[in-house]
Amino acid sequence: MSYTSFPTTIIERIRKTPVFNTNIINYGNKVEQRIANSSTPQYKFNVKFMDAIEDKELDEIMLFFIDRKGSFEAFYLQNPEEFYRETKWKALTTYVVGNIVRPVTPNRRSYKCTVAGESGSSEPTWPIAVGGTVADGAVTWKENTYLVRFETDLINADFFSHLLYNLGEIALIEVAA
Repeated sequence: MSYTSFPTTIIERIRKTPVFNTNIINYGNKVEQRIANSSTPQYKFNVKFMDAIEDKELDEIMLFFIDRKGSFEAFYLQNPEEFYRETKWKALTTYVVGNIVRPVTPNRRSYKCTVAGESGSSEPTWPIAVGGTVADGAVTWKENTYLVRFETDLINADFFSHLLYNLGEIALIEVAA
């Protein structure tokens, strides 16, 4: 399946929240069994659009929603807050799995540590391909684009339209490839 990218130029703010899925079985007498359905969180992105945005730009988001059939088809999201606000990469620094950095010279990408260790003495050449990896000393970095879908389904297009045009806000949820 070929995925397209969500337009990020009109986004004012993205709030990334981890979502966990746990089954809780209650046996009575205050006895519970908890079963985690995933070892890692799924992320939900609440996207807020700029206040001074024109309807034609919101119309593009609506068409993007319709083209994806609501929550049916996944697409790529690059979180602009991560490539502007995350920690800049540093030489000879220990990183752990899950750390997110941005290049010293911003390239509209962020990178997640997938193999822990100490970074090299000079900044690596960062890949710009979705999911691309690069070795950096003992660390391995992966380009940090999220595969997401709309949280709202096409059957709720009226609700999606209300969120988009009246509140200037929509929700996306991370999915597996």
